Amino acid sequence: MLSSYDLNHQMRGFDRMNKMLAIDIGASSGRVILGSYDGLTLQIQELHRFDNGPVFRNGQACWNLDYLLLEIKQGIEIAGVSGHVIDSLAIDTWGVDFVLLDGQGEQLGDAVSYRDNRTLGMQEKLNGLITKNTIYTKTGIQFLDFNTLYQLAALTEDRPNWFDSVARLLFIPDYLGYKLSGIQHCEYTNASTSQLLNCASGAWDKELLELINVPEQWFLPAQSPNRLIGHYNSKSAGQIKVASIASHDTASAILALPVTGQDTVYISSGTWSLMGIESEHALNSPLAQSFNVTNEGGAENRFRVLKNIMGLWLIQNVQKEFGDFSFAQLVNLAKDSDAFKSLIAPDHPSFLNPVNMSCAIQDFCRETQQVVPETPGEFARCIFESLAFQYRKVWLELNQLKPASLKRIHIIGGGIQNTFLNQLCADACGVEVRTGPIEASAIGNICGQLIALNQIESVQQARELVSNSFPIKSYKPSQTNEFLSHWAKFERISLDTPERKNNEHNRTNSIELC
Repeated sequence: MLSSYDLNHQMRGFDRMNKMLAIDIGASSGRVILGSYDGLTLQIQELHRFDNGPVFRNGQACWNLDYLLLEIKQGIEIAGVSGHVIDSLAIDTWGVDFVLLDGQGEQLGDAVSYRDNRTLGMQEKLNGLITKNTIYTKTGIQFLDFNTLYQLAALTEDRPNWFDSVARLLFIPDYLGYKLSGIQHCEYTNASTSQLLNCASGAWDKELLELINVPEQWFLPAQSPNRLIGHYNSKSAGQIKVASIASHDTASAILALPVTGQDTVYISSGTWSLMGIESEHALNSPLAQSFNVTNEGGAENRFRVLKNIMGLWLIQNVQKEFGDFSFAQLVNLAKDSDAFKSLIAPDHPSFLNPVNMSCAIQDFCRETQQVVPETPGEFARCIFESLAFQYRKVWLELNQLKPASLKRIHIIGGGIQNTFLNQLCADACGVEVRTGPIEASAIGNICGQLIALNQIESVQQARELVSNSFPIKSYKPSQTNEFLSHWAKFERISLDTPERKNNEHNRTNSIELC
């Protein structure tokens, strides 16, 4: 029996290969990736890669958007010079961060990074004006200090001299798209991360905007993804259609999730690990709030019910600090180190952006009366086992929220190259783990463009295309599972201790870039 994807292919016919550029930018790097679609399978090729990261400006951690635009344009020109006829391009990035424009469309102030400490204390201030329950019921978004809600609250409190000149707020991918096409646009999936969008209506919540003294006029209506919005004129590739896809990188990644049915938990594994399920409705019950689960927007008006987990950011920083070891070497050293000697709570605020990650991990272990890691392998083992335990914690929470039975975990993104962590995840959660594809955000970006170009019709067909195009690997849980015997220890160290509460103010107020 033919799938809906194969039927669609037969009905359409196919006269030439479609080529799309996915501009996929994460918090630490960006890529321009060429997608080629022959009507049956999808192939990808990296054309250009560049670094990304916050820079200090005026005492704040900011994004260098001029640099990112130069790199984006360079990647587009590489495609054109190589002789590719490009049908479309689209941009996906991280969420919550934004750019402010004046009435002439020029940038005001800097694009401050979510890792800046300007939002410290903002949650507590707003809690005195409105209950967390009210915010969560309205938005369905988990409480994180760096959400757009708290960034704007900090900005309105500071009120720089250009504040009254603001005419428009654009989230980062929309701003980069505007600089290419000249079209100002607001894409739904990225806008949903702000904690300002009402999850029931899909409109900006007027009460929350009034609470932080931000005019509703700053915001364009949030538009569903996978549509064409304009053009970019390339020197070498000519006029290229610009699409607005699911521009939050995790939303793009989940669009490319090669699964059917509703029994799978996903993890989008990279700098962050985003772990969750898809739902047709927001799950913003008191139980969901107690788990601090977020309901971010997805393609076709779906909700990504998930938790943000401090992912490979932990090992990325440790690798920089030791310097002489590659990630692959750290994984091998972790395998050779003793198991379950030291554990951390990956999502503790002290790991968000410490002066030194290794020192932060050692401090945590001392304060929780554990063995303090010293060697690169001990640090890596501590991080990977702690992440696996955190995956188990979220797995158990999602099983309480989901009415139907959850049977497996599917991991996508660059983190799947860490096969050791994949196996630890299967062992910790006690279920099968499947992995692939690696470049999920870019692949989802390309699939969104194919929908915008009317080459495929739906997310379901996109996922069938991904299944037909990229390999999937499976990991089974170990029969001699030691994780359960150490679960109580992880639960204990995950609770805030008086020592860490007393030291938290000092650590979070000394945040610097590593």
